[in-house]
Amino acid sequence: MPEESLPTLPMWRVDHIEPSPEMLALCASGPIHRVRLPSGHEGWWVTGYDEAKAILSDAAFRPSGMPPAAFTPATVILGSPGWLGSHEGSEHARLRNIVAPAFSSRRLKLLAQQVEAIAAQLFETLAAQPQPADLRRHLSFPLPAMVISALMGVLYADHAFFARLSDEVMTHQHERGPRNAARSAWEELRSYIRDKMREKRQDPGDNLLTDLLAAVDQGKATEEEAIGLAAGMLVAGHESTVAQIEFGLLAMFRHPQQRERLVGDSSLVGKAVEEILRMYPPGAGWDGIMRYPRTDVTIAGVHIPADSKVLVGLPATSFDPRHFDDPEIFDIGRTEKPHLAFSYGPHYCIGMALARLELKVVFGSIFQRFPTLNLAVAPEELKLRKEIITGGFEEFPVLW
Repeated sequence: MPEESLPTLPMWRVDHIEPSPEMLALCASGPIHRVRLPSGHEGWWVTGYDEAKAILSDAAFRPSGMPPAAFTPATVILGSPGWLGSHEGSEHARLRNIVAPAFSSRRLKLLAQQVEAIAAQLFETLAAQPQPADLRRHLSFPLPAMVISALMGVLYADHAFFARLSDEVMTHQHERGPRNAARSAWEELRSYIRDKMREKRQDPGDNLLTDLLAAVDQGKATEEEAIGLAAGMLVAGHESTVAQIEFGLLAMFRHPQQRERLVGDSSLVGKAVEEILRMYPPGAGWDGIMRYPRTDVTIAGVHIPADSKVLVGLPATSFDPRHFDDPEIFDIGRTEKPHLAFSYGPHYCIGMALARLELKVVFGSIFQRFPTLNLAVAPEELKLRKEIITGGFEEFPVLW
């Protein structure tokens, strides 16, 4: 394909919600495509479901945070001690095993009642606002931060502070863009966590920071790695869930018949969450996971040279007709087939059970508390936060 005719990313959704026609056309034409990335670099975009799984589980593909230094549409966190995306093999497994107990079924069962209480509290805060009210400010932004504060064992009062830092850290930082603000926020966040971990020596508990202290004392991790693990869990767990709540609500507003099905049958909430995750994941413009083949590879008949930039387009894989029947239809009763919203392989999202819990609580109760909830503006008037990797909106005004 001539260089000047390469498809260009990002390919934003229509009205923030409907899949981009350009993306659908590429999905229909094959599973792997040469594209122009937002940085201006040439790369490969993987839209095929099976091909994405193969790449994400293949050690022949180097994660984006591994040396040699390479372009990635990420932030200053890549390469930081303890950031899971910057490790592979036994080192990745070692660090992942340290934080795994925080997301065990026992811990999540203990957290479930807290998540429900937090959501109920925020619903009442939203209800007390003059209309139209910004749902982002009063629900989608604070809820994940408050849940993570409970997981980590820090004060709820701190959630606004670290949520703001998380927001700054996750701002796009391309090669040509300034990184000072994101780097400063990341260091401030790490400093906050360092202080809180030291406080846990006098006040331990059944929480992530206490787990991390124990790992340091047992020689399983350095203090800097432990701090990085906690900061990574906070950043990754906050931003993606904020955006997922907003995209999910927009989907329900856009598809009132599906919303009525959910309201009429609460047993559908689990399937509804999975369909939201499949069809409306965060970062819906071009989000994906960057990988770099260590040697020349051939996938689905496509030759990819070593060290090429290979963007695994997780949102695009949800529209692969080889895996999903009628993938463009939003159906909360869809026969379950696994999606890749939480990635795949060794680097799949370790917090996916917590994210699902939060989404089930929100979508299982918000329309009972606000039966007439709806957008206060037309969908196309919402302003997408394009500078944030996970997307979401600057404001999400609603009426009820």
